[in-house]
Amino acid sequence: MKRGRLVLLVVAVLALAAFLLARPLAPHDLASHPRPARDVDEALRIVDSLRALDGTAVASECGTELLTHGGRTRRVIVMLHGLTNCPAQFDSLGRLSFARGANVLIPRLPRHGYANRMTTELARLNARELCAFSDRVIDAARGLGDTVTVVGLSIGGVMAGWAAQERADVDRAVLIAPIFGVSRAPGAWTPVVARLAGAAPNVFVWWDDKLKQNVGGPKHVYPRFATRSVAATLYLGGAVRAAAEKRRPACRDVVLVTVGGDDAADNAVARVDGPEEDADQLATHRFHRLANAREGRLGRERNDRVIEADDGDVLGHSPAGRIQRR
Repeated sequence: MKRGRLVLLVVAVLALAAFLLARPLAPHDLASHPRPARDVDEALRIVDSLRALDGTAVASECGTELLTHGGRTRRVIVMLHGLTNCPAQFDSLGRLSFARGANVLIPRLPRHGYANRMTTELARLNARELCAFSDRVIDAARGLGDTVTVVGLSIGGVMAGWAAQERADVDRAVLIAPIFGVSRAPGAWTPVVARLAGAAPNVFVWWDDKLKQNVGGPKHVYPRFATRSVAATLYLGGAVRAAAEKRRPACRDVVLVTVGGDDAADNAVARVDGPEEDADQLATHRFHRLANAREGRLGRERNDRVIEADDGDVLGHSPAGRIQRR
């Protein structure tokens, strides 16, 4: 009799734990607190404050980069790089956008870009930090151009999604392979992974567990990622999804770019069924699997192909035809 009660108790505890872990992620403390720059000078002061965070520990090619025409332009594009990468990832795409007349801001994401690729900084990343950083970058962008486009890849794609949902002063958000969920634990497992990764001690995972720190690709990319950084990304993504299910994005246009066979992001989770009227704000683009599509190896090839395949439409260099502005 006692044994039967014990079994029932264990089953009840496990069921409760499963329920708590699997609940949809809906953080309520990740709202935007905008303080947009009023002019170019104020924007440059914000950019200088971002550059001051780089310090001597950051790799020379990984500091915050601003490509400016010397004044305010019609369009400014913010480019947010991927997990374990740095601003160098968007170097060629940034210069292409600059050549087309835009001011371009490519900031170094928090705890990324260190010369010591085995740094443990990523284990300290959290969702609030990502929100505050996104706000700061967009605040700077507001003083650099008349319209703001935010482009993000991977973790940067989730940050771009947050900006789309929270910032009405963003005109277009481009989410490229955003990690709203992980491909190895897709769908309903997303909140479970987020909560376990956020609560358990951090673990560093190699992008390639055979080559480890000798993995190929750009030398500025960290060869491993922190489970805590994944948790931060998924929590931020949960906030975006929860908000998107209730209300329209604050920005005017949202572009979602997914990559077939992505071995990092769960593409299905990136699709949110929000209010029906959102359809006129969202355009989707899907690319076939690219060579070396592993997160740590996303280099110039993938960035260039995104814009070349779409002839500038994705970033808004040319009129977006398929997207209606409200």
